Amino acid sequence: MALEAESITSRILAEVDYLPSLAARAWRWAPEMEEIAATLRSAGLPPALAEAGATVLRHWTADKDRFDLPLEEVLAHLHAPDDLD
Repeated sequence: MALEAESITSRILAEVDYLPSLAARAWRWAPEMEEIAATLRSAGLPPALAEAGATVLRHWTADKDRFDLPLEEVLAHLHAPDDLD
């Protein structure tokens, strides 16, 4: 995990070439974001940001470990319907 963190630049979200890699690993993070939302909710705090993150990441669930996806396909999956549960 430390090696992965070291490889991430400070402008990671501005680097569109990184999105396929993010999509390939999103299956791991969506459930974590849902847990964060539940924890926030139980503490009486707003869970909306964590819920939104989980929603976006679920769009890439089918892209699990597919690091070779073209950027156009990765972005197209974000246009899928939100009912991905």
